[in-house]
Amino acid sequence: MTVMLALAIGLGQPALAKPGPHAPFEVTGKAIKNHDGDTIKIQTAEHGVVVVRLSAADTPETGQAYWRAARDALRRQITGQPVTVWCYKRDRHDRNVCHVSVHGKDPGLALVQQGYAWYAHMFASELNSEMRRNYSEAEEAAKQRRLGLWSEPNPMPPWECRKLRKSGQKCR
Repeated sequence: MTVMLALAIGLGQPALAKPGPHAPFEVTGKAIKNHDGDTIKIQTAEHGVVVVRLSAADTPETGQAYWRAARDALRRQITGQPVTVWCYKRDRHDRNVCHVSVHGKDPGLALVQQGYAWYAHMFASELNSEMRRNYSEAEEAAKQRRLGLWSEPNPMPPWECRKLRKSGQKCR
């Protein structure tokens, strides 16, 4: 990825991740759906409908506390707005993992700042140093202010919920 691509979507520096099974691409489109807080579908002229997984935010799984609040918070940020994505890999669900920008702002970071998402630390190597710092500081500030899911005494991270569900157990 060139520095110009990163600057075009307001990230300042390129991400450090190596591309997945497809070549990285950047595209702007219109958000047409988000069924949860960290996945969106955008309609583009170049690539048709692109299913996008936000790169650095992890929101509660469907059915967990705050999953609807996260979904709705993301929807408020993207509805009717041009969404620019820089996609650099595919995840196990065949979604494009992308850095996302709406008018130069990162909606995933906003979700973390509002207390509707965790910083997905396990993918920190895919972020530049500024993104890692911003996400880490945003999560810590949301915890300190007890915003959103941090108002709960011990919120269950979505990656723990996914593990439980995979083993046939329920999560909270």
